[in-house]
Amino acid sequence: MNRIPYLPIVVAVSAFVLFGFAAVSAYVLIYTGDDVTKGNVIGTWQNFALLAVGFWLGSSSGGKSKTETGEEPQPVTVVNPASDPVQTEEAER
Repeated sequence: MNRIPYLPIVVAVSAFVLFGFAAVSAYVLIYTGDDVTKGNVIGTWQNFALLAVGFWLGSSSGGKSKTETGEEPQPVTVVNPASDPVQTEEAER
């Protein structure tokens, strides 16, 4: 079972956006003389690359997180519930 609903649509829209931006990038880099716009386009591609690497690292290692013994995490006990807050210096004034 796919965890992403409508995976073919997500992939198709992502590919369309990337190909569209690639076409605009090619036009800007080849046919315009505006250095600021060229720098922005190159910076955007750098950000895409960093995003892709970050996603790849996160998705490849995120599900592998385990405790040393392989057991499930232990439940957490709240030490100071809302009915018994910790007193601070500001609260005493």
